[in-house]
Amino acid sequence: MLTIPSLPLPAQGIAQQACMLADRAARCAVMLLCPEGTILSWNAGAERLYGYAAGDVIGRHVSILHGDGQDRRKSLDALHAARMNGLHRADAWNRRRDGSLIWTGCSLLPLAGEGRPAGFFARLAVDLTPYRRFEEQTATGRWRWNPHTDNVAVSRRFVHMLGMGDRLPGRARDWLDLVHGDDRRALRRAAARAWSGETAAPVCADLRLRSGDGQYRWFRLRAQWQRVGMTGPHLLHGSGIDVHEARLAQEESEQLTCALQACAGSMRRDRSEAAIGRVLMDMFEDVRALQETQATLAVERERAHITLRLLTDSVIISDANGNIEYLNPAAERMTGWPLDEARGIAVSSVLQLHAPHESAHADMLAECLGAAGAATTFRHCMLRSRFGREFAVDVSTAPMQDPAGRLLGTVLALHDVSPMHALLQTLAHQASHDSLTGLLNRREFETRLQSALDYVRDGSGNAALIYLDLDQFKIVNDTCGHAAGDALLQQLARAYRGVLRERDAFARLGGDEFALVVDRCSAAEAARVADKLLEATEGFRFDYCGRVFRIGASIGVVPITARATSVEQLMRLADHACYLAKENGRHRVHVHGDKDAAMTRRLKDMHWVGRLNDALRGDSLELFYQPIAAVNQQGGLLHYEILLRLKDRDGSRIGPADFLPAAERFDLMPAIDRWVLKRVLDWLEGEPEHVDRLEMATINLSRRTLADESFQQYALTCLDNSSVPADKLCFEITENGAIADPARTIRFIETLKDRGCRFSLDDFGAGMTSFSYLKLLPVDFIKIDGSFVTMMAESAVDHEMVRFANEISHVMGRRTIAEYVSDASIYERLRELRIDYAQGNWIGAPRPLEARMWQ
Repeated sequence: MLTIPSLPLPAQGIAQQACMLADRAARCAVMLLCPEGTILSWNAGAERLYGYAAGDVIGRHVSILHGDGQDRRKSLDALHAARMNGLHRADAWNRRRDGSLIWTGCSLLPLAGEGRPAGFFARLAVDLTPYRRFEEQTATGRWRWNPHTDNVAVSRRFVHMLGMGDRLPGRARDWLDLVHGDDRRALRRAAARAWSGETAAPVCADLRLRSGDGQYRWFRLRAQWQRVGMTGPHLLHGSGIDVHEARLAQEESEQLTCALQACAGSMRRDRSEAAIGRVLMDMFEDVRALQETQATLAVERERAHITLRLLTDSVIISDANGNIEYLNPAAERMTGWPLDEARGIAVSSVLQLHAPHESAHADMLAECLGAAGAATTFRHCMLRSRFGREFAVDVSTAPMQDPAGRLLGTVLALHDVSPMHALLQTLAHQASHDSLTGLLNRREFETRLQSALDYVRDGSGNAALIYLDLDQFKIVNDTCGHAAGDALLQQLARAYRGVLRERDAFARLGGDEFALVVDRCSAAEAARVADKLLEATEGFRFDYCGRVFRIGASIGVVPITARATSVEQLMRLADHACYLAKENGRHRVHVHGDKDAAMTRRLKDMHWVGRLNDALRGDSLELFYQPIAAVNQQGGLLHYEILLRLKDRDGSRIGPADFLPAAERFDLMPAIDRWVLKRVLDWLEGEPEHVDRLEMATINLSRRTLADESFQQYALTCLDNSSVPADKLCFEITENGAIADPARTIRFIETLKDRGCRFSLDDFGAGMTSFSYLKLLPVDFIKIDGSFVTMMAESAVDHEMVRFANEISHVMGRRTIAEYVSDASIYERLRELRIDYAQGNWIGAPRPLEARMWQ
């Protein structure tokens, strides 16, 4: 072994391993490579195979041996594959020093150093060129004829065998012109018999075809009619091999036989020594040719035997009865059976094949061993060796037949695809599982949920969907970071799996949301499973850097019934049920039932949410106004409240009592209030004469809008960009909204009052704290709750409530508005109490703002 001292050599243990490999494989090309692919050592077998002396290649990159244009990057990829998989095998063209190409079988083996991880590699190469040449020489040409289009398709191999260029005949009649005239009638007769169904056997005929040089050569053609699909056309599929030399030898043998027969007859008439000499000479020449043929066959047999031994694929040859005749070394290693023990044993006893998710594939073996047609390939099979080890293999089979078509045996080739199978399994797992927790991901979970729905629809049983959302999970992320949140989810997923059945489909849908499909389970049983998950959550403690966290969970349970329309509907119902569990106090289970009023209300709200979102993007929202009249004076400027309506699909209008609760619950009110403010200002800006007659237009603001810090800046921007005076606007806020955050509400009011806007406090008197907050809020108007106004004519208590609210408001410098004025008697009582303004249908019903029907 030669080395260059200037190069870094591996540890002594690695060098010894490389020497042992070289000594034991003296007939193979063995070299030692550093982690980057530089050649460190070079044995005599490598010198013989590649023609390089050791001093010519040591220190150079192994890519100098590649003969098919591979670059250094592909060499590094092969080294990486060997490092990852423990071994990397590949067959490829290599280039010798003289420039000639050799077909080599190469193996890369990582070598573990003493006290260090694997880094160096042994590369072993053997010459497979004889096998490659043998394969090329025995290749078969293929062709196919479509009688409906008269089109003939021919393989490249057949074109090469015929010696033809790129211009090929396209129609069957043109190909028929290439057939020797003496052979055409027999060809037509055989094809007609096959077409008429007289025989199921393939058409087989020896005939002469005109090659590219104009000469005729003998070919053996086999063809058979095959239908495309169940109803497709019949196509004639065929193959052809060159038998010209064999046919000529047969003709020469027949001529010699005829000569011998003629000579025998002439010897009866003329016992001439010259005639006998000629016959003996002819016989001698024929025997010598036969001996040469036998010697050639012996050489080819030896080459084929060597090739079979060098093949990395397993090759098994059986006789016509399905018994083992031959196993190559690769087949011995894979099956665990030595050839001496396996010979004569049934293939089914040695070759234990099965599909990954099915029982033993005995039918496949029977088909392999009894096949009388073309070669067949079975993919995605599993082979169990004699000692229980399993390999993923692709099995290719081909029958061996005599010229009469009788089965002589079968050749089976097994290609080991275990690394690819393992990679596909890994990729399939990654595609269907959450990378953080190892649970199913959303896509795979929805597939399992669809299977459960199909199972229930078939009447096979019952099932339920459980949807879980963690409570207080955001606290962990905000205080300790997302790494802590990820660790919590991983630990919690393991805790959940400990209380669930193995067959239950449990998934992380994303973030802190989980879902579970439990089959063969009633709604009550599913609720008990949900309770177990709740208990597991309650008992879970997350310790992160000395800080201990407790979390909760809100869980929704939805029975899976045949009435469910889709997976999407089930997921939506489960999400709603989980939301209701949160809305009812968190850390609880909500089971959806047929008479679930809370679910019905939430689904109705979600319906309105969708319609309101569409309305905000379109033109379905419409502004109305309702007059507010001064009680003790006539005429004056216009004063009204802006109201909102939703246009229905049939042209009718929907009142705010139907859709505003949903907008409040799902936080759409800030967007709606912005829309109203912008539309009112735009409309007023287009009506300058109306603005001159206007005292005040009141716009309602919701509780959520008051809590929205960005709305104040939005309102100021709208006022700055509008020509409408700010004192023409009055913002009406509810008592409940105002007292939710009094300090923020007061800042909001004072900021907009500085611009000139006015404010009204709605529903005054409905809450117990109304009077205590009245002196804190700098509003201009007090709107007395309509429940008192409506009954003040019949109830002395309500009458006194209205009187007291009016007097205390006047004391504090606020003007009062009585709403829900429905008749003249109520109006007269308001006038007697000196209420400032009145509003109600008796004063004026709501009308479209665009109508301009002003009182």
